[in-house]
Amino acid sequence: MELDNFVRMQERPLHFGSWSEASVSTGNVKEHKAIVNPETEKIVSVVGSGYQLVQNADIFPQYDEAIYMSDLNTNGMTRKVQTSHGGGRTKVEYRFPEHRVAIRDNDEIDLTLTVLNSYDTSWRFRSILGAFRLICTNGMTIGTAFQEYSGKHTLNLDTDRAIKDLAVALESYLANAEVWKEYPNVQITSLQANNIFESLAKGSKALVESLNDSFKGYTYELGYNLWALFNTLTHWSTHTKVRNEANAPSIVVTREDRVRKVLPMLDKLRLVA
Repeated sequence: MELDNFVRMQERPLHFGSWSEASVSTGNVKEHKAIVNPETEKIVSVVGSGYQLVQNADIFPQYDEAIYMSDLNTNGMTRKVQTSHGGGRTKVEYRFPEHRVAIRDNDEIDLTLTVLNSYDTSWRFRSILGAFRLICTNGMTIGTAFQEYSGKHTLNLDTDRAIKDLAVALESYLANAEVWKEYPNVQITSLQANNIFESLAKGSKALVESLNDSFKGYTYELGYNLWALFNTLTHWSTHTKVRNEANAPSIVVTREDRVRKVLPMLDKLRLVA
């Protein structure tokens, strides 16, 4: 595996200064410290004094090792590293073409794992199971009981546990793929789709309108079914433009979390069909 050359962040004390006509005083902020990128000398985040810095350069290679020691077939595996928030958040996405499943004729998905780490306390180290649809490059969100592996912000990954979790991830992915194979045969109405869009949008009329427009395009391709609805949701989370492109990787993760929350509504439609 090619080295990523992750920058090793540094912990540095925070200083304060106060000025008056009579005196000038300085000191250290004991309750907080700065996480600094030494290559740019910029502060990545300010964290509590008890925060334990977990370097990307240490934790991601440990996860790579767990993947290679697991039962996952890594032939042709790809690995994409993205950062956001000035290097404060890192996202590594693994894609496994050997675990490819056909949902319909000429409509295939690959197993994916998205692994997160942050220096700004926004993300614990965690691995999220998903899939990648080849036709439209949508990131498919999985909403089963196995949603993510979360670990405390410790220096060393529990490799044995991670390997076991990867086995569960593969089983969950295959189980979800079997459910998704039913989606093209589950007919739905525009009203049913709109109800789910409103739940996702949380009061944003503009988002509901955008989702309905996207849904029309997918129904033209796939028909009025649950597969078209699911792809409308994942298209929004994966492809819809963001205002701040520099933070796009983090925004996509947040959107996928929102999609995950409405997936039980899709499953209800499948079960009553």
